[in-house]
Amino acid sequence: MNKNSSAAESIKCSAESELTSEQVAQYLRSNKDFFHKQEELLSDLSFPHESGQAISLLEKQVSVLRHRGQDAREKLNDLLQNAGKNDQLFDTTKSLVLALLKAQNIPEIVAVTQDQFSSHENIDTCEVILLKQANLSAPSSVRTESLAKLKSDFSDVFRLRRTHCGPLSPEQISYLFAISREQIHSTAICPVVNNGEILGLIAFGNQTRNYFNIHLDTLFLDFIGNVVGAVMTSLLSATRS
Repeated sequence: MNKNSSAAESIKCSAESELTSEQVAQYLRSNKDFFHKQEELLSDLSFPHESGQAISLLEKQVSVLRHRGQDAREKLNDLLQNAGKNDQLFDTTKSLVLALLKAQNIPEIVAVTQDQFSSHENIDTCEVILLKQANLSAPSSVRTESLAKLKSDFSDVFRLRRTHCGPLSPEQISYLFAISREQIHSTAICPVVNNGEILGLIAFGNQTRNYFNIHLDTLFLDFIGNVVGAVMTSLLSATRS
């Protein structure tokens, strides 16, 4: 039994009962030439419009296609914007990696990371917070914090071990960007990782609400966290030696 027969049979079986909108829709999908054979119905069909006036089936079709075209253009614009952001982030990442390879100590790693991202067009401020550990000797200019504190305040980052984008409480934002003059409303927190161990956090802030959101591709940010973690581990190992 073909689709047309199936749809017709469905309507036939429902002849003695009220047809559902889904059954009618199924029949019309299976008989796309229906209105060619029932042209007189076209003049009787009308649809409500936002203006309050009724419009014809043809006008309704044009309206639907126009909205679909608008949706397609918006999706394309979003893709192009994301591609542009990724290009910018890639350039920053490349510059950061080259600069990190020249770093001689932990303060230089922190300074290089902050300098590279603080000048990025879509990042208003950047903070690096390292975990306190026995072999980490850092001056007061480098922010350090206990594992217990960071793990308690930013549990999602430690649980997932990847960049977390999304809303934070005012207290969390104030802690991360305590010395920033900017009003930060959107954040991304990237773990500094090496061999699965979190060594610290890199916090990115933006003044625009929801700029960093759960739908953002964090591939480059995760990569940055791993690069910084690898360079840190290498310098700490050299210091122990």
